[in-house]
Amino acid sequence: MEDKKKNRHLDLIDTKRMLTIASAGCIIVLFYLLIGKFPLVLKSLGRLISALSPIIIGCIIAFLLNPIVNRLRIWLREVFKNIFKDKYSDKHAHMADGISVVLSIIFFLLILTAFFWILIPSLYESINSLYDNFDKYTTNTENFVRNLVKDYPKVVNVVNNYMDDIEAAIKNLFTEKLLPNMDTVVKTLSSGIIGSVKFVFNFLIGIIAAIYILSSKDKYSAQFKKLVYAVFPIKKGNKILAVTEYIDGVFSGFISGKIIDSIIIGVICFAFCRIVEMPYAVLVSVIIGVTNIIPFFGPFIGAIPSAFLVFVESPKMCLVFIIFIVILQQIDGNILGPLILGDTIGISSFWILFAILLGGNLFGFAGMVLGVPTFACIYALLIRTIGDGLEKKGLKNDTEYFIALRGFDENGNPIRGPKKRYESQSMIKKREKQKAQLQASKELLNKVTHFDKKTDDSNKHQEEK
Repeated sequence: MEDKKKNRHLDLIDTKRMLTIASAGCIIVLFYLLIGKFPLVLKSLGRLISALSPIIIGCIIAFLLNPIVNRLRIWLREVFKNIFKDKYSDKHAHMADGISVVLSIIFFLLILTAFFWILIPSLYESINSLYDNFDKYTTNTENFVRNLVKDYPKVVNVVNNYMDDIEAAIKNLFTEKLLPNMDTVVKTLSSGIIGSVKFVFNFLIGIIAAIYILSSKDKYSAQFKKLVYAVFPIKKGNKILAVTEYIDGVFSGFISGKIIDSIIIGVICFAFCRIVEMPYAVLVSVIIGVTNIIPFFGPFIGAIPSAFLVFVESPKMCLVFIIFIVILQQIDGNILGPLILGDTIGISSFWILFAILLGGNLFGFAGMVLGVPTFACIYALLIRTIGDGLEKKGLKNDTEYFIALRGFDENGNPIRGPKKRYESQSMIKKREKQKAQLQASKELLNKVTHFDKKTDDSNKHQEEK
C-alpha cells in the first residue's frame, strides 16, 4: 500500500512537472509569435476595439455616471422608505434604482447639450474670425519680426531669407503637393465626415449600452464574484476582489478628479481672457481645459497652439497669456491638483513621465490619459507582491533597510558596509598567492632577525666570559 501511495505521489509530481514545462513552452511560443507579428497583432486589436467601440463608449459613460447613480439610488430609497413605510419592498427598491439611472442619463445629456450649445457657436465665430483675418495676421507677424530686428542688418538678411524660404515652401505645398493630390484630400475629408457620423452613431448606441450596464451592474458584479470564487481558492479570490476594488478606486478617483480639475482650469482661463479682452477666449479656454486632462505634458501641449493664436492677433497680449498660463499651472499643480486628486496615483514624477510616454506611443491620446492610472495599479500590485514575498521570508518591507545591505550570511543576519568591488576567481587566487608570499617573507625575516639576535647574544656572552 505504501509503495502504491509513493508511486501515485511520484506520478502526480511528474504530471505537475510536465504541465509546468508544457505551459512554459506555450508561453514562450506565444511570446515569440506576438513579438514576430506585433504589427499584425496591433492591427487586429485595433479592429476589435473598433468593432466594440459602442460597448466601450457605453462602459466609459457608465463608469463616469456610476457615482451619481449610487448617490441618487441611496437618496431615492430613503425617500421611498419614508413614503411607503411598512409597505416598502424590493419592488420599490428596484423602482428607485431605475429612476436613478434614468435621471443620471438625462442629467448627462443635458450637460452635454448645454456644453455644445454654448461652445459650438463661439468656436465657429473664433475659427471664422481666424480664417477671415489670416492675411492680416500674416502681415502683422512679418512686420513685427522685421521691426524687431531692423537695427541688426545681418539678422534682417537672415530673416528675409527665411521668409523667402517659407513663402517658397508654402507655394510648393499648394502647387506640387496639394493640387495634384486633390482626390486624396477629398477622400480624406469624406472619410473624416463618415468617421464623424459613425462616432455619433456609436455614441448613441453607447448611451443605450450604458443604461443596460447601470441597470444591471449589481447582477454583473455578482456574476463576476461567482466566477472568481468558482475558479480560484477563497484566499486568492479575496485578493482578486481587493485588487479590483483598488483598481476601481484609482481609475474613478483619477478620471473624475482630472475632469473636474480641467473644467475648473478651463473656466478660470475663460474668465481671465474675458476680463483682459484676449482674442479667441472660448477657443483658447477649450484647448487649455481639454489638454489639461493629460498629466505632465497637457499644459504644454495646450499652451503652445493657444499662445500662437493669441500671438498672431496681438504679440503683447501673448506675453500676458504666457505669464498667466505659468501662474495658472503653478496653482493647479500645487493647490487644485492635490486638493481634488489627493494621493490617488501614488507614484513618483518619473514613473508618471514613463507611463505617459509609453501609453501615448502605443494608444495615442487615450494612452496618455489612461496610462498613468494603469501604471499606478500595476506598480501598486508589484509593490504588494514584493511585500508579501519579503513577509514570508521574515524580512522587513522597508526600502531604507536595503540601501546599505550587501547580502545575508549563513545565519540570515544582514551584511552591511561599503560595497566591495567585484573580483574574479583568478584575481582572488592571485591576491591569496601574494598574501602567502608576503606571509612567507615575514616569517623568513623573523627567522633571520631571530638568528641575528641569537648570534649577537652568544657573541656578547663570549665577550663577558
